[in-house]
Amino acid sequence: MILLVVLAGCSGLGVDTGNPTSESAETVTPVPVPEADPATLRSSGIDDDGISDPGALARAHNQWLADRSYTFVSNQTIRHENGTVLSQYTVQLRLAENRTYHATVRTGGIDGPKLMGEPPAYAEFWSDRETYLRAFGENEPQYNEFSPTSSGVGTWYFWAGSGAFDSRMNAGVMIESSFDAIPTRIDERRTEAGVPQYRLSGTESEASNLSFSDADPASDVALTAEVDGTGLVRHLQLEYRGQLDGEPVVVTRRISYSDVGNTDVGRPDWFDEATRTT
Repeated sequence: MILLVVLAGCSGLGVDTGNPTSESAETVTPVPVPEADPATLRSSGIDDDGISDPGALARAHNQWLADRSYTFVSNQTIRHENGTVLSQYTVQLRLAENRTYHATVRTGGIDGPKLMGEPPAYAEFWSDRETYLRAFGENEPQYNEFSPTSSGVGTWYFWAGSGAFDSRMNAGVMIESSFDAIPTRIDERRTEAGVPQYRLSGTESEASNLSFSDADPASDVALTAEVDGTGLVRHLQLEYRGQLDGEPVVVTRRISYSDVGNTDVGRPDWFDEATRTT
């Protein structure tokens, strides 16, 4: 479950020597979405009975975010059964409508992803689609400018997609596979700005359809989610037991979207120093 990435133009990936955090990703209070038309609601994959079409839900989620700003948080944590963190990968992405972005990335655990070298590590990435900058380390950061790879590593869509996970994954795949594998029920429903809002949960003793290598199969699976009638998945959390390198592990995987349509991204405080260093 190691995500190894080489970023072009990098003179060194800089490793933070601080302790990895075991805290959950921050969840920001959702804001109401603009009123949606009935056609959008019909094609969102969710109705008053729950998730009727996980594939349609994933597509509607991606379409809803395609031209909107948002703040995205992904937290992927794997622990030994005694609670010791084995691997942790946390990404917070703030993405503006013009696709200027600011991503904060943290790794931890003895088997944590080596995206930025040996964990624990911390880095920030910023770009306005013309200039690409990064800061390595939390206490004494080092700055440089880089060029994204031909495959898109380092771009906004990398951090919004597979770069937000510790395996070959993206939010759409996680949404579809989760609701496909775990039957859910609606625990709460309400309406905001004419749009239905659902809080869902579900459990499954064993599930083999989750698209993670440590979940083949997953057992004692618990899912919680908050979904709009438009298909926007504001929050999705999976907790399960799995296997990593033949050892039993406890896994928490969480994604959340907030400030949809209301996220602005300016230059980071370290912009001048980063460009001067380069």
